[in-house]
Amino acid sequence: MIRKKIDYSLAKKISQNAALTEQIQAVEKNPDVVIEIPLSKLQANPYQPRIEMEPIALKELADSIKQNGLLQPIVVSMDNDVLTIIAGHRRFEAHKLLEKEFIKAVVMDKVVHAQLALLPLVENLQRSEMNPIENAIAFKKILEDKIVETQNDLAEAIGVSKSWLSKTLSVLRLPSSLLDQIKADKYSDITVLSSLNKVNSDLIEKLYSQIKTLSRTDALEAIKKALSKPTKTKDRVEVSKNKIVINTLGLKADKKEKIESLISQIKELIGE
Repeated sequence: MIRKKIDYSLAKKISQNAALTEQIQAVEKNPDVVIEIPLSKLQANPYQPRIEMEPIALKELADSIKQNGLLQPIVVSMDNDVLTIIAGHRRFEAHKLLEKEFIKAVVMDKVVHAQLALLPLVENLQRSEMNPIENAIAFKKILEDKIVETQNDLAEAIGVSKSWLSKTLSVLRLPSSLLDQIKADKYSDITVLSSLNKVNSDLIEKLYSQIKTLSRTDALEAIKKALSKPTKTKDRVEVSKNKIVINTLGLKADKKEKIESLISQIKELIGE
């Protein structure tokens, strides 16, 4: 049973007129829209972007709520008597862990489909609660589902720069095994991760293990050096119809002599 009357008009006004990045803050600051809702009446947001919840962190949140109470209500939408969690999924799970029956919430009336997808993402970005891979997967889903049409539109809607959004999406091009390692390490430097995409796939995981503890400047410098080195023998070889040319620049004298000797042998074999 809901214990307090909902001010739908205020929630609707906020939903229609405020920027996405301001909506949650606006309703949370207004005590007239805070109510208590049975956990059993709430359903998860299908666009909830959080992929994983660390048990230890969730237990710490539950302990904090038990000791201090819920300092910030969750945000839910109400449409045809259906209550959907928009923001505060971890707080909801912590209440379940504590076996609580009710949770404090603010209600936004008839949140449109796009807002249902974008609002939890905005909240998590503001609180830095998601890792880069979770962010990237959430962005990709929103774009694939045509919640917004372009990356530019999405960047504007959630209040981030276009370049940051593009870099974040590029993280998903990294090998899946490396993505698992990045999540395990809780590594979050988007600039470094997006730069790793330029590195040869044979070297990328080894390079990541070397740079993950470095500063951004040092990590980017290490990537730059890796990109400046030929990664395979074929990168040194120029083949044309009538000649073979091997770039020996930077090689030691003994290696140059061996290569020149091999070139002579090849020329003899092909009759040059």
